[in-house]
Amino acid sequence: MSTYDSIEWDPPGDAWALLFWHQQEVPGERFNVRVSMHGRLLATIDPETGACSIDGVYPGALYGGGASLDEADTDLRASLGMILDDIMESSADAEEFQQRLDGFLRATDDTTVSEWNGALARLRSGESEGAPALESRDASAWDDHVSVIPASQPIIALPAPPQNHNLAFAA
Repeated sequence: MSTYDSIEWDPPGDAWALLFWHQQEVPGERFNVRVSMHGRLLATIDPETGACSIDGVYPGALYGGGASLDEADTDLRASLGMILDDIMESSADAEEFQQRLDGFLRATDDTTVSEWNGALARLRSGESEGAPALESRDASAWDDHVSVIPASQPIIALPAPPQNHNLAFAA
């Protein structure tokens, strides 16, 4: 059983404002980088089936879905990994990779941002009884950002996705 499979969801408005952090090594033919990012997500839960979809707020062009929060998170991070690989393939060097990644991250959707802010307001007002057992982090102190560090040594591909799966409630 995964970390999130035992969570019972009863969210007001069936949506939760989440914060995420992600680290991944991205190997390329010409260069390698290590990516570290903080961002915001909006998780929507179907109250009848428990199915979850996660929409990116920062970055906005990100999505994951599944039968549970864990499956949706795994799907979202697999999608993010593919996007990072695509950016790697189209970049000549680490500087260009950073520029392209910054452009991807800054593409936001005003509707999703508004829904995230609404979900955060409901949580802060105490309307979020029955919240899942996730860590809470102060959203006002959260810094949406990405850092790209050129890797001087070749990166060895791991059999499992080289990702850290980390989610927290925005509070």
